[in-house]
Amino acid sequence: MRVFDAAKSAYNGNRAYHLQVDANKLAGEGKVAQAKEKYQAALKLYDEAVRQGQGNLAPNILQAYTLLLMREDEFEKARTLLEDLSKRKGLSDADWVQLRLQYSIYLWHTGQLDRAVETMQRAAAKGMNGSIYGTLGMYWVDKARQTGDFGPALDFNREAMDYDDEDASTLDNMGQLYEAMAEAEGPGEQADAYRAQAKEYYKKALKQKPRQITTIYYLARMLHREGDDAGARRLLSVKDTLYISAICPVTREMIDALAAEIG
Repeated sequence: MRVFDAAKSAYNGNRAYHLQVDANKLAGEGKVAQAKEKYQAALKLYDEAVRQGQGNLAPNILQAYTLLLMREDEFEKARTLLEDLSKRKGLSDADWVQLRLQYSIYLWHTGQLDRAVETMQRAAAKGMNGSIYGTLGMYWVDKARQTGDFGPALDFNREAMDYDDEDASTLDNMGQLYEAMAEAEGPGEQADAYRAQAKEYYKKALKQKPRQITTIYYLARMLHREGDDAGARRLLSVKDTLYISAICPVTREMIDALAAEIG
């Protein structure tokens, strides 16, 4: 029976993973309802696979599951699985990097920003990549907003730009950072210059990833504040075709509220 359960667990885990991949593709195509259906089907299969034997699932399958749980606002369930996975012997360096990245998302979402930064820095010690630069860069921007100290965020995100100046997440982080600097600066030429830089970064980010939710929202908000409501509406015209997960810093409510304000 145990051998059968192990095989069934692995089989269901792999089926769930492929459903999740299919759902990701549908979400990218703007087919939100179909994507959600497949995500829910994947979650059911993942749940069954874990009940049949969590230890039979490969680390990458469990990490795909925990990411989907967080995207669907099941953060505590994801945390438990990540902590269980961290106790498994024989994890590769790549597994540990992904584990820390995902755990940092849990920490960030639950308001533990400093711990999220520290966790990502431990992941970065194994070697930098685009995901680390994009995620940690976002955390540094959030920290700069909280403290008013923009130096560390600027230093890190400039390093990220040196690593890949066409990465949509990094470009978006730079846009948000310069916009936050403008808001902290107050009215004046310097603030205007910061906003101009922010706008350029947002435009470059959208060129690389036209459906990046944070960029759509922040650039539309900027255009609205400048009086370019037509431009803002064009950006927001795709809002109902966006799959907005629980780990996105911009919520469905934020986008809908901005669209309603613009009219």
